[in-house]
Amino acid sequence: MSVPDAINWLVPRGLKARINPLYLRYLGLRADRGHEPITTIRPSGLNTRHVLLVVIDALRLDCPPEIGLDWTAAVAPSTWTFPSITSIHTGLYPHEHGAVARTTTDDNEYAMPEQATDPVLPTAFERAGYDTYTGLAFLMPLLAVKGWYQRHDVFPDVRAERVLEAYREWRTDRDQTFAYLHLGDLHAPLNPPDEYVEAAGVDTTLPNLSHIQEYTDDWDGSDECQYYRSQRMALYRAAVTYVAEQLESHLPQLTDDTLVFVTGDHGEAHWEQVEVDRGMTDSRPNYGVGHGGTPLDAVARVPVAVSGPSGDIQLRGGTPSLRDIPATLLDLAFEGDRTDVPGRSWRDTIPADRIVVCEAPRYGVERKAAYHGTDKVIESQADDVVLGATVQPDAVGERFGTLSARTIEELREAFEWTDAEHRATTGRLVRGQLEALGYR
Repeated sequence: MSVPDAINWLVPRGLKARINPLYLRYLGLRADRGHEPITTIRPSGLNTRHVLLVVIDALRLDCPPEIGLDWTAAVAPSTWTFPSITSIHTGLYPHEHGAVARTTTDDNEYAMPEQATDPVLPTAFERAGYDTYTGLAFLMPLLAVKGWYQRHDVFPDVRAERVLEAYREWRTDRDQTFAYLHLGDLHAPLNPPDEYVEAAGVDTTLPNLSHIQEYTDDWDGSDECQYYRSQRMALYRAAVTYVAEQLESHLPQLTDDTLVFVTGDHGEAHWEQVEVDRGMTDSRPNYGVGHGGTPLDAVARVPVAVSGPSGDIQLRGGTPSLRDIPATLLDLAFEGDRTDVPGRSWRDTIPADRIVVCEAPRYGVERKAAYHGTDKVIESQADDVVLGATVQPDAVGERFGTLSARTIEELREAFEWTDAEHRATTGRLVRGQLEALGYR
């Protein structure tokens, strides 16, 4: 039995809570040691000293933080953190970089993808002479990026303030930096400070409001269900307000010489399209709730904003994908030194005919969504389900049955299906921490 597994079996729960931060620090240090130094080749046309990528986990399109940036909608590469973060770092879709983790529908075995091997973003910035750093509010994103950065700080499910403070401390007196921060305040269990909950008027007498445990398989649209949803959304928005205030407090001190990119890795469903989700295999059993399963619009699209020393960057043309982040950041940071990476730079106009995809390779079977402007298709081959819908640019939710058969077939051509299935083993201590966050 490994040392972490022995800790999990032998240490009482209260003491284990004290050990977990030490264990996460150990994982961060091990990730630091696993980083292979990269030879510096300074590019021409350096355009900014500091680059900061902030990912707010489970950020809904209709709840962008009010931090003085111009937001637009982008399609996430996947419906959960591991593959989406990998795509954000590589510019590849999950079916291309291999972050596939599926269990069979009658199998409760914990599934974890294999880590990708070619991270574009931190590699390119380190090669350009930048110091690289990642600060993560909880464990899951570390499993996707371990060893990719020179410094990894992983925290035991802390609030945004702690992650931002650690980043500022690390950045002090450094000349050139690239950092990726992952904030977990919007991920279940929701736990914003009490004053934000009170200001939002949340009915805290409702059971399990911070988690997603109520009405996961018995939603009937009744007044009782709708009231519960409204209070869960109120608690969620209270957490967004807290994150916004923390970002407003920290970002102005950084932006004079910093390229800042803020987005979510995926969204978060709150009982949208429950009946549609029931037609898909194995949402475990969170029909229309949470993330990780069917690429419903509440999960598949997220807000995104980019701000540089000279102001916000405006997206033009067709549909953006978060897989464009490497191409965009490298293009903005190294002006005149275009890097040949997957995706499209948002300095250029995105072609109007572009189709982008969100893949859900986590539970049971692969499910995919394709977006082209306001047109959308969801498909699950295993369930023999193909659904056409339309969406609104800045609103959450699909209107099904609105596309022609020809349009549906055109969007389906963007899908590439795989038969790959992978179940990596994880230690019991890691598994326990992830399951506490709702990962199964």
